[in-house]
Amino acid sequence: MPPQRRIAINKNPQGPSPLAVFNPNPLQAEPRDQIFWANFDSVAHWPDLVSNPIAPGGTSEIFAPSAPATFKYTCSLHPDEEGTIIVT
Repeated sequence: MPPQRRIAINKNPQGPSPLAVFNPNPLQAEPRDQIFWANFDSVAHWPDLVSNPIAPGGTSEIFAPSAPATFKYTCSLHPDEEGTIIVT
């Protein structure tokens, strides 16, 4: 079974900004790794590489790239929240 790699969605520690932080960012992965997001914030987030928003305390479905590539993503609900996945 390929490794699972989690991207945590955390409340921004830099004060009153409503933006969340993706951690790690960038995420380093390999083809067929099972990547998912876990939402540790108090509001929903929706990385545009998954098909549904992630409720507070929830996780996304698996994103499993099949070949090396760089994937940039944003939160569909908060367009200033951005992340990167580098598959080598």
